Amino acid sequence: MGMALAASLAACGGEPEPPAPVYSGILAAAEFVAGPQPNRFPFGLVDKNGAFLKRADVSVRFFELDGEESRFHAEAQAVWREVEGVTPHLHDDGEVHLHLEYAGVYVVDAVTFPSPGIWGAEFAIDGGTLTEGTAFRVQAEAGAPMVGDAAPRTQNRTVHEAPFPEISTRPVETDALHNVSVAEALDAGEPFVVFFASPQFCVSALCGPVTDALDRVHRELGGSVEVIHIEPWDLDAARNEGRLTPSTEMLEWGLPSEPWTFVVDDGGLIATRYEGLVAVEEVVGAVRAAQAG
Repeated sequence: MGMALAASLAACGGEPEPPAPVYSGILAAAEFVAGPQPNRFPFGLVDKNGAFLKRADVSVRFFELDGEESRFHAEAQAVWREVEGVTPHLHDDGEVHLHLEYAGVYVVDAVTFPSPGIWGAEFAIDGGTLTEGTAFRVQAEAGAPMVGDAAPRTQNRTVHEAPFPEISTRPVETDALHNVSVAEALDAGEPFVVFFASPQFCVSALCGPVTDALDRVHRELGGSVEVIHIEPWDLDAARNEGRLTPSTEMLEWGLPSEPWTFVVDDGGLIATRYEGLVAVEEVVGAVRAAQAG
């Protein structure tokens, strides 16, 4: 019978279709906090071969997990946001070449979790693409500053106090992201952006695209808003000892991961916070909202 089936397929000039890929949800953030304040929920969808699903119509269903039982909480539509980054690559010839890399992320802009514990997310894709859900922990308290918290008065070094390579691992000679400290930006009484990312020593592999995106934010806003880049790791330890030790600034902000981006309003309060990959449009929109009051 198997030979007859094979012959039939051969006669039709076809072969059995490969099984449809199954995509699993990969979270692009680690800190979700219980309470009335909404969480940003970023994620990717990847198959067993490491291929990411892009630009799909995706909705997410959230469940509170209690042992083998689950309680439906909410359903929300995700938005695909693409980030274009220029990332350096060291080739075998010893030269550094710049290549365009495109990274994107699905984002549920706001979802609340009423209680801490283990939660689950299921992903539904228009067209019937098969997916597997994921589980994650919701914390009772935040590590990183929450919306409404006062931004720490960080005295991060600037290019006026130290050579650029001592305060940044970006593969450029200099940039406009190290001109003022957070404390100086707070004293100015205007909205600003501060982000923590290490293009060279990034654990999450998202720091390069985020740094490029925030550089574009600065340029898109015409340089009228300060965008401050801070390395999350102690660069001396990373470069000389191969250890990733949190920098003084990272500890001051209580960050459990990197990269992180914060928009601070004119009163010095956190207006918006983003963990992981963030798009230019998200940050520009948050800055303009802070400017509008």
